[in-house]
Amino acid sequence: MDNRLFLLDKNYILKQAQSDLRLELQAQLVDMVKDAYFDYFNPLRLPDDISEQVERFRPIHLSFFDELYDILSGIFRFQIGDNQLELLFDGSSHYEKYLTDWTDAFKGYVLEMCQKKNFILAALELTVFHSPDKRIELAQNRMKVAIFDHFELKVYKHKGIQTYKTKSA
Repeated sequence: MDNRLFLLDKNYILKQAQSDLRLELQAQLVDMVKDAYFDYFNPLRLPDDISEQVERFRPIHLSFFDELYDILSGIFRFQIGDNQLELLFDGSSHYEKYLTDWTDAFKGYVLEMCQKKNFILAALELTVFHSPDKRIELAQNRMKVAIFDHFELKVYKHKGIQTYKTKSA
């Protein structure tokens, strides 16, 4: 990445904005998943052991969501397409614009994903109900499958992003 040929390439600025927002947005992801849990499983917020555990949970580290964050970042860059900077007439920099655009898109993506039961359960398994003896890869894979199904895209390390259709009904 040090070998930048076009310093004003939109993707460099956008990647920097996404990198700078990583921890903040991952923390918001946890809060959004907690809210989605209550909306989906306990809309009246009646107290029980699980609901209290979800309510009390405060994340110590968010590295479990790094891969998810990277996938959503790549999908956003893929969806916005070209790498040309646009003309801004409001006095803000492109970096500021991409901070706002990425934050709005990320929150929208997570809200859409929080409509899916499997996504909520996998996210809670990575956070609230995580225990050291469980393999986190299984929950991470369920989250990735939910994302790929939702966006009908698949992120490959060496091939890039490609369209993807589920074979299930």
